[in-house]
Amino acid sequence: MADFQVRPARDDDRDALAALFAGVAAERDGIASEPPVDVEGVAARWRVQDSLVADANGTLVASIDFFPSVFGFAEIGMAVARDWRGRGVGSALLGAAIDEARVRGWHKLSLGVFAHNDAAIALYRKFGFTEEGRRVKHYRRSSGELWDAIEMGLLL
Repeated sequence: MADFQVRPARDDDRDALAALFAGVAAERDGIASEPPVDVEGVAARWRVQDSLVADANGTLVASIDFFPSVFGFAEIGMAVARDWRGRGVGSALLGAAIDEARVRGWHKLSLGVFAHNDAAIALYRKFGFTEEGRRVKHYRRSSGELWDAIEMGLLL
Protein backbone atom coordinates (compact mmCIF):
# COMPACT_ATOMS: atom_id res chain seq x y z
CA MET A 1 0.00 0.00 0.00
CA ALA A 2 1.29 3.46 -0.90
CA ASP A 3 2.37 5.78 1.88
CA PHE A 4 1.12 8.81 -0.03
CA GLN A 5 -2.08 9.91 -1.70
CA VAL A 6 -2.60 11.81 -4.94
CA ARG A 7 -5.05 14.69 -4.69
CA PRO A 8 -5.80 18.05 -6.29
CA ALA A 9 -3.65 20.89 -5.00
CA ARG A 10 -5.31 23.39 -2.66
CA ASP A 11 -4.67 27.05 -2.05
CA ASP A 12 -2.98 26.26 1.27
CA ASP A 13 -0.44 24.07 -0.61
CA ARG A 14 1.21 27.06 -2.29
CA ASP A 15 4.18 27.40 0.06
CA ALA A 16 4.85 23.65 0.08
CA LEU A 17 4.60 23.48 -3.71
CA ALA A 18 7.07 26.34 -4.09
CA ALA A 19 9.46 24.75 -1.60
CA LEU A 20 9.27 21.41 -3.44
CA PHE A 21 9.93 23.20 -6.74
CA ALA A 22 12.93 25.04 -5.25
CA GLY A 23 14.31 21.80 -3.84
CA VAL A 24 14.17 20.02 -7.19
CA ALA A 25 15.59 23.10 -8.94
CA ALA A 26 18.53 23.05 -6.51
CA GLU A 27 19.53 19.66 -7.92
CA ARG A 28 20.21 21.44 -11.24
CA ASP A 29 19.54 18.43 -13.45
CA GLY A 30 15.85 17.49 -13.62
CA ILE A 31 13.92 20.67 -14.37
CA ALA A 32 14.72 23.79 -16.33
CA SER A 33 14.78 26.12 -13.31
CA GLU A 34 17.92 26.51 -11.25
CA PRO A 35 18.68 28.46 -8.07
CA PRO A 36 18.05 31.03 -6.95
CA VAL A 37 14.30 30.45 -6.86
CA ASP A 38 12.04 33.23 -5.57
CA VAL A 39 10.01 30.87 -3.37
CA GLU A 40 7.54 33.56 -2.27
CA GLY A 41 6.96 34.68 -5.85
CA VAL A 42 6.54 31.12 -7.08
CA ALA A 43 4.05 30.41 -4.29
CA ALA A 44 2.03 33.52 -5.11
CA ARG A 45 1.83 32.66 -8.83
CA TRP A 46 1.20 28.91 -8.50
CA ARG A 47 -1.92 27.80 -10.38
CA VAL A 48 -3.22 25.31 -7.82
CA GLN A 49 -6.33 24.66 -9.92
CA ASP A 50 -4.01 23.07 -12.49
CA SER A 51 -1.91 20.92 -10.14
CA LEU A 52 -2.10 17.49 -8.57
CA VAL A 53 0.09 16.59 -5.62
CA ALA A 54 1.38 13.53 -3.84
CA ASP A 55 0.75 14.05 -0.13
CA ALA A 56 2.59 11.87 2.40
CA ASN A 57 0.89 12.48 5.73
CA GLY A 58 0.68 16.23 5.21
CA THR A 59 4.01 16.65 3.42
CA LEU A 60 3.94 17.34 -0.31
CA VAL A 61 6.49 15.04 -1.94
CA ALA A 62 5.66 15.57 -5.62
CA SER A 63 3.52 17.57 -8.00
CA ILE A 64 2.38 17.44 -11.58
CA ASP A 65 1.19 20.63 -13.19
CA PHE A 66 -0.93 21.36 -16.25
CA PHE A 67 -0.34 24.29 -18.55
CA PRO A 68 -3.53 24.25 -20.67
CA SER A 69 -3.64 25.54 -24.22
CA VAL A 70 -6.64 27.03 -25.99
CA PHE A 71 -6.01 24.40 -28.67
CA GLY A 72 -7.25 21.43 -26.64
CA PHE A 73 -3.99 20.10 -25.19
CA ALA A 74 -1.95 20.72 -22.05
CA GLU A 75 1.76 20.76 -21.35
CA ILE A 76 2.74 19.03 -18.12
CA GLY A 77 5.62 19.39 -15.73
CA MET A 78 6.45 17.15 -12.81
CA ALA A 79 8.66 17.43 -9.74
CA VAL A 80 9.35 14.60 -7.30
CA ALA A 81 11.40 15.08 -4.13
CA ARG A 82 14.66 13.12 -4.35
CA ASP A 83 13.83 10.83 -1.39
CA TRP A 84 10.54 9.83 -3.02
CA ARG A 85 11.85 8.79 -6.43
CA GLY A 86 11.55 5.13 -7.32
CA ARG A 87 8.64 4.62 -4.91
CA GLY A 88 5.75 4.83 -7.39
CA VAL A 89 4.99 8.51 -6.86
CA GLY A 90 5.73 9.52 -10.46
CA SER A 91 3.59 6.70 -11.82
CA ALA A 92 0.70 7.55 -9.52
CA LEU A 93 0.83 11.24 -10.44
CA LEU A 94 1.17 10.61 -14.15
CA GLY A 95 -1.73 8.15 -14.15
CA ALA A 96 -3.90 10.62 -12.26
CA ALA A 97 -2.87 13.42 -14.63
CA ILE A 98 -3.89 11.38 -17.66
CA ASP A 99 -7.26 10.65 -16.05
CA GLU A 100 -7.72 14.34 -15.21
CA ALA A 101 -6.79 15.39 -18.74
CA ARG A 102 -9.51 13.13 -20.11
CA VAL A 103 -12.04 14.57 -17.65
CA ARG A 104 -11.10 18.07 -18.79
CA GLY A 105 -11.61 17.05 -22.42
CA TRP A 106 -8.08 17.59 -23.67
CA HIS A 107 -7.05 15.51 -26.66
CA LYS A 108 -3.33 15.45 -25.84
CA LEU A 109 -0.68 15.89 -23.17
CA SER A 110 2.81 17.04 -24.08
CA LEU A 111 6.03 17.64 -22.20
CA GLY A 112 9.71 18.39 -22.54
CA VAL A 113 12.36 16.36 -20.74
CA PHE A 114 16.13 16.68 -20.64
CA ALA A 115 17.68 14.13 -23.00
CA HIS A 116 19.87 12.71 -20.19
CA ASN A 117 16.92 12.07 -17.83
CA ASP A 118 16.60 8.35 -18.57
CA ALA A 119 14.34 7.59 -15.59
CA ALA A 120 11.78 10.24 -16.55
CA ILE A 121 11.86 9.23 -20.22
CA ALA A 122 11.24 5.59 -19.24
CA LEU A 123 8.31 6.63 -17.03
CA TYR A 124 6.73 8.68 -19.81
CA ARG A 125 7.18 5.85 -22.31
CA LYS A 126 5.60 3.40 -19.84
CA PHE A 127 2.44 5.53 -20.01
CA GLY A 128 2.45 5.70 -23.80
CA PHE A 129 4.19 9.01 -24.46
CA THR A 130 6.21 9.01 -27.66
CA GLU A 131 9.09 11.15 -28.80
CA GLU A 132 7.98 13.91 -31.15
CA GLY A 133 11.19 15.84 -31.55
CA ARG A 134 14.38 17.10 -30.04
CA ARG A 135 15.39 20.66 -29.19
CA VAL A 136 19.14 20.68 -29.65
CA LYS A 137 21.21 22.75 -27.19
CA HIS A 138 17.97 24.39 -26.12
CA TYR A 139 18.58 25.10 -22.43
CA ARG A 140 21.53 27.18 -21.26
CA ARG A 141 22.50 26.05 -17.77
CA SER A 142 24.20 28.20 -15.15
CA SER A 143 27.34 26.12 -15.78
CA GLY A 144 27.36 27.39 -19.37
CA GLU A 145 26.43 23.99 -20.79
CA LEU A 146 23.72 23.73 -23.44
CA TRP A 147 21.32 20.83 -22.91
CA ASP A 148 19.02 19.07 -25.36
CA ALA A 149 15.36 18.50 -24.59
CA ILE A 150 13.18 15.72 -25.94
CA GLU A 151 9.60 16.68 -26.73
CA MET A 152 7.09 13.92 -26.00
CA GLY A 153 3.35 13.61 -26.45
CA LEU A 154 0.42 11.37 -25.60
CA LEU A 155 -2.78 11.39 -27.63
CA LEU A 156 -5.71 10.78 -25.36
